[in-house]
Amino acid sequence: MIPGLNDERLHELGEGQGFRFACHPGVPCFNQCCRKLTLWLTPYDALRLKRRLGLTSQEFIERYANVETGQNGWPMPMLAMREDDPERTCPFLGESGCTVYEDRPGACRTYPLGRATKGGTGGGPSQEAFFLVREDHCQGFAAGREWTPSQWMQDQGLETYNHVNDLFLPIITRQAPDPDPQIIARKMQMFLMACYDLESFRRFVTTSRFRELFVIPALRLELVETNDLELLKLAFDWLRFAIFTDDTLTLRQAV
Repeated sequence: MIPGLNDERLHELGEGQGFRFACHPGVPCFNQCCRKLTLWLTPYDALRLKRRLGLTSQEFIERYANVETGQNGWPMPMLAMREDDPERTCPFLGESGCTVYEDRPGACRTYPLGRATKGGTGGGPSQEAFFLVREDHCQGFAAGREWTPSQWMQDQGLETYNHVNDLFLPIITRQAPDPDPQIIARKMQMFLMACYDLESFRRFVTTSRFRELFVIPALRLELVETNDLELLKLAFDWLRFAIFTDDTLTLRQAV
């Protein structure tokens, strides 16, 4: 399901079913969907935006997000709307439209579709479905070309977004198992660091006993020193190993 929308606004697209849509400054409702938002940020959303803005992960979260309790109790950042605007406008909306368009969040790219997945505990979704989101203000359905969901995904540059979000599924779709509240709190801190504070996680990987504990290929270690995306993928593997004992990483035999 898509948070914040009533069921009657969602229309599942059947096999081979498409939709007509266009969004550009000539559409009367242009930028209306950038107001009154409830927008959760995935780790890859945060990565793209903090890099676009030239900020550290912590700086981005402090300036542009509110960390709240999300799915299954995990702490997740929600994009902070402009406090001085009763319309709750996106902080990245400018006079001519989105000022971070090339790095806008995956939910913005996917609109007017909603992507739903089932499964995921084994490393990716076992089923995928698409919903058409019909909001009262949107007039983009009155014009434009016909799209299939796959064509829309490709046109909006969603391949990497969907791939990384699918790697995130085995974590976010489960609850951290432990009866001890202190241990649960520690796991939540681990989650926030690994998913939303890449600079701290990089220090953890490169300056702690991480390399002594785990068998990590030399090329992968080299990549995570400079590549945020590869670092995020390692963060997902570490969380799955540390919290759910999934076999995503290998301990050295001497440990």
